Formats: sequence, C-alpha cells, structure tokens
Amino acid sequence: MKGEIRKMRWAEDRQRLRRMGISGALVAILLVVVAIAFVGIAVAVMSGYLGTASVKTDIMVEKLDLVAKGASVVTLRNTGNVRITSIDKVTLTCDQSGNATVPPIDLGTGGLDPGKTASTTWDTNLIPGETCRLTIEATAANGAKVAASASAIVRP
Repeated sequence: MKGEIRKMRWAEDRQRLRRMGISGALVAILLVVVAIAFVGIAVAVMSGYLGTASVKTDIMVEKLDLVAKGASVVTLRNTGNVRITSIDKVTLTCDQSGNATVPPIDLGTGGLDPGKTASTTWDTNLIPGETCRLTIEATAANGAKVAASASAIVRP
C-alpha cells in the first residue's frame, strides 16, 4: 500500500512538472549548475581567506650603488609580513677585485619591520666597470632564514 501511494505521488509530481513546462532533464542540469556554482564560490572564499592568513618572510635589495672610490650604498626592504631580526651574512663578490667588505647593516632596535627599509653607506675601493654581486642572508622573527641578492656595475 505504501508503495502504491509513493507511485501515485511520483506520478502527480511528474504531471505537475509537465504542466509547468519543466522537464526532468532540465531540472537535473539546473541542479548540477547550481552545485558547481556553490563549489566555485566556496573555493574562492577559502583560497582568499587562506591567502591573506599566510606568513611571508622575504627581503629584497632595493638599491645597490657601487662607486669605485667613494661612498657606496646598499638599501634593503622587508617585503614580507614578518619582522627581520638579524642580518647573518653579507657578501660582496666582484669579478676583478674579488671579495669586498661591507659593513653591518643596521636594522634598528628590534629589527626590520615589514615594509620598512634599512641601508648602509661605506667607502669602497673597487675597479670601475666591473660587476659585483651582493648576497645577504638574514633571519626572521619566526626563525625562518631568508636571502636576497643583487648585482651592479661599479661606476667611476
């Protein structure tokens, strides 16, 4: 008896859909499209949420100006979202003069905050026209190690 009632209700539902002009295939397609839309929205929301909550530790050499005999300048920028607490190693390697000395880069009290810059100026004795590569290794507040490098041609 219950099975017969179900069959009757199913038949009534089909007749009602036919009267409305909606076929079963169209309903199935609409349901699939709506489900895909909801999944797409959920993925977009989750990826945006997780993207903004991520931790990024990064530095870049914003400026490297090398002068043969005079004041050279290096400027670092913290492009991540974690404070850089220390500069561990600074190496300046030149094609002809070899390794040159770069003084410590002062990060200020507490370190280099995200978006901020730190720079240092020092007297150099380099060969004009040679290419030098600067490599910097640093540590962030979360313990991550970061590195940056840049190259420049020594100007007279």
